[in-house]
Amino acid sequence: MIEIEGLSFEQNKKYQAAIVAGYFENYAENPRVWRHTLVGALLHKYPERTKTLDRLRDIVGHIPTWEDINDDVLKDFVDECSEDGMAPSSIRTVCAELKSIINSNRRKVDSEDFMKILSVRQETSQAVYLTRDEMQRIINFKPYTELEKFVRRNFVISMLTGARQCDAIRLNIHYCDADTGMLSYVPKKTPGIVVNVPVDERYGLRKFLSDRYKRECCRDVFNETIRSICRQCNIDTECTIKRRGQMITAPKWQLISSHTARRSFATNLYLAGISLEDIALMMGHGKNIETTKRYICAEREMSFSVMSYFQSRSAIDTDRPY
Repeated sequence: MIEIEGLSFEQNKKYQAAIVAGYFENYAENPRVWRHTLVGALLHKYPERTKTLDRLRDIVGHIPTWEDINDDVLKDFVDECSEDGMAPSSIRTVCAELKSIINSNRRKVDSEDFMKILSVRQETSQAVYLTRDEMQRIINFKPYTELEKFVRRNFVISMLTGARQCDAIRLNIHYCDADTGMLSYVPKKTPGIVVNVPVDERYGLRKFLSDRYKRECCRDVFNETIRSICRQCNIDTECTIKRRGQMITAPKWQLISSHTARRSFATNLYLAGISLEDIALMMGHGKNIETTKRYICAEREMSFSVMSYFQSRSAIDTDRPY
């Protein structure tokens, strides 16, 4: 256990996840000042909410401060929670907690509408996915900058394997088994399971796994870059979805985010007739198909076997009285 000077044994134990994540780095210098930071205010009231800080850190690219909290960041936070597969009730809970912290420190933040943004409604937000044709366009795209190379590489790996971005970044060709044709890895967020995914040879997955671009970028920059790539690939079909309780109509590229890759993986498998149980295993959800269902962005047509059952006279003796 990592211990922070100035905290009791029980406090060190209670805050261990946050300590490991680096949120107590400046605590020993001045505990009173740390307590009034965004990190300190949130953890003091909700010590188990390290993931809330992780999401904010992904968006802004560093440990979040009061100065980082504005309307755009909060909107991204709500969208990230929804797109990451969180249950609506859980989203409402974490947003209510964050709203409570901000409301107690409203003079420190640059947000006029935080109460409205974080008042999440009962409805689940909708999202888009990429068709196989649109996936191929991104794979064929020729990136010009190192940032575009980095983003496309990790987005494509996530799109072809269903891996989260935090896993796609570290996956490489050595995770592939030449004998079985499977890619195997242990997800960062669910370390208790091993995920096995067939290597998709149709789209050249091995090539992308062999490319390594060592750099970092925050979630906001990643999303901005992948949207630019999608725009350049003419992924501009007009889409209408419900987001944060409102209907939004926009070209598809404007609705793309890092999570679209996993949604595309799940949805295209589902439309191809793969069972939810198999998709859940390949996405690292284990046997929890309810989580997997939230990644499905389209409905598949009724199968021929269902239609044939109702059309076949041999399926039931029509002359027999009920």
